[in-house]
Amino acid sequence: YYLQEGVKFQSPHDGTEMLLSPEHSMEIQNSIGADVMMQLDDVVASTTTGPRVEQAMWRSVRWLDRCVAAHKRPDKQNLFGIIQGGLQADLRKKCVEAMLERDTPGYAIGGLSGGEEKDVFWRIVSLCTDMLPRNKPRYLMGVGWGCCVCVCVCVCVYVG
Repeated sequence: YYLQEGVKFQSPHDGTEMLLSPEHSMEIQNSIGADVMMQLDDVVASTTTGPRVEQAMWRSVRWLDRCVAAHKRPDKQNLFGIIQGGLQADLRKKCVEAMLERDTPGYAIGGLSGGEEKDVFWRIVSLCTDMLPRNKPRYLMGVGWGCCVCVCVCVCVYVG
């Protein structure tokens, strides 16, 4: 579950409770030498509605600030901010604007491919890609359907 400090979960190895904070996430990614690093974010199911969506979006923005501060090798490893905001265009716009203020080397679009209708999915992808800089990598997280991959390439966003 999500806390301001990070994400608590049970270890898959021994069942003990663990806390993954933005700082610890950066420490792990720095230590393995990841070329592209993802911020720790608070992601809700794409079909979630109500105040939890906005709460998760703002927490993701705050956690990006903590990730940036904890990142030890910004000259060698690229930290991406992750755009959240569910299926709400106004929240997606606010999140993109907040992420652009942080000027990370690239951006990921998260929180999609979770059961939403394809027309809504494409509307959100288009909104985000229209606002994100074309001179930086843009990555759409969690997409694997062939037709979606092809369309994403056409709008200049990497998928995975």
